[in-house]
Amino acid sequence: MLIRLSMALCFSLLFSAAFAQETEVIENNTNNQFQSEKQQTQKTVTQMKAPFQKYWSFGGNVGLSFWNGGTDILLAPKAYYHVSPMFMTGFGITYIYSSAEDDFAKYSQNSFGASVFGAFRPIPFLQISAEYEGLQTNGNSTIKFAGDRDKNNYSFWNNAIYLGASFVSRNVSFGVRYDVLYDSSRSVYSSAWSPVIGFYF
Repeated sequence: MLIRLSMALCFSLLFSAAFAQETEVIENNTNNQFQSEKQQTQKTVTQMKAPFQKYWSFGGNVGLSFWNGGTDILLAPKAYYHVSPMFMTGFGITYIYSSAEDDFAKYSQNSFGASVFGAFRPIPFLQISAEYEGLQTNGNSTIKFAGDRDKNNYSFWNNAIYLGASFVSRNVSFGVRYDVLYDSSRSVYSSAWSPVIGFYF
């Protein structure tokens, strides 16, 4: 009786060991016939993930403001080339119309030019950018006095280099930029700091 019980116990242990060998998974062994569910999922995700494709998108900035008898209009379409998920570059054109009039003077001016830029996204929702913009400005101003009209025509070129940071949400970015070459006597902007809103399509 004792011998039969011992033999049954031995057979049970051998059967259990053999079954364990059949179903045991060694996760790091690529030659193993059996794979865990985790390995199969990782393999499927790796196979489904497509490499990044470089592509173009389009967008830019649009602005319109009215203030104390004045009007400002900004049109700045841009083309973006996405080199990688973290880096893009591109170019754009800019047109700005500005005019104002009060009891003492009035002026109007047109500015047009182009820009090139690069942007880096260390994390998906943060964009750091650098942009060069050159603008040609033509305008005239008139000083109003009784019986006199002193008209002044002017024309000048302005260079600007903007360093900026923006928050990105889907196809929209908004932030601030700073012109390191700012010259108050030549820039069409009233400050070296300016807000920026971008669209990507």
